[in-house]
Amino acid sequence: MIFHRVIPLFLSALAPLTAAEFPNVPGSDRVLTTMEVKNFWVNHLHNQPLAPEPTRLHPEKAEARSHEITRRRELIKAIRAGQHDLAARLVCLSHNVEAWTRQGDTGKAHESERQLLLVREHVAKMAALEAQREAAVKIGNAAEQVAQMDAELQRLQQLQTQLVQE
Repeated sequence: MIFHRVIPLFLSALAPLTAAEFPNVPGSDRVLTTMEVKNFWVNHLHNQPLAPEPTRLHPEKAEARSHEITRRRELIKAIRAGQHDLAARLVCLSHNVEAWTRQGDTGKAHESERQLLLVREHVAKMAALEAQREAAVKIGNAAEQVAQMDAELQRLQQLQTQLVQE
């Protein structure tokens, strides 16, 4: 059924950071903005050391190194293009809940937590809508196939009727 698709979507809605392998933002008392989270990710990816240049004895390592360089570039471009703004917002809010708590401002911590829950709820609803859209597409495709089979069946029945009359 569709439930095997909804559960992973829901879990991915609550943890969108695992798929893209973003660097973890370290805990601190500092309250962050979404842009600061994105800048941290970009800077961390830029500064992260690469595997050493491979020698001729291990050419397979050159392909892995090249793949890693390409993956990092693509991820940095995607972050800068805003494709991961929602993930950055989730990280920002999650970090800020802890930062406000460390600072002793429970009012702002609760407000950040409320915002975090609202964003997570929105993402979960979007995941559920996507699952429903996929189900609707599958149902539409199945209905189209049934209509084609029905038309073919009617054609065969007409052909059979013609053959019997002859």
